[in-house]
Amino acid sequence: MTGYAFAGGDRAIARVDVSTDGGRRWRQADLADAAGPWAWSHWRTVVGLPAGESEITARAWDSAAAVQPESAAHLWNPRGYANNAWARVRVTAT
Repeated sequence: MTGYAFAGGDRAIARVDVSTDGGRRWRQADLADAAGPWAWSHWRTVVGLPAGESEITARAWDSAAAVQPESAAHLWNPRGYANNAWARVRVTAT
């Protein structure tokens, strides 16, 4: 699987973690070379999934050791601005 992460400000993406078990265990993804400040960082990893439905979760860490919050509830505001909670996607493996 692949994705992109963005830190903002003058920070860079330091690492991206991926979980297939709801965040109990994490696998560190490989980061592509950074394109520079204010650029999205491409990441990729290989995960094994059992047949059926699964949820894949990703979280990013920046160069200041800040990590995305687990839930949007920690960031709630009336219009949802700056919601950068862990990304989750449901997939079906065959």
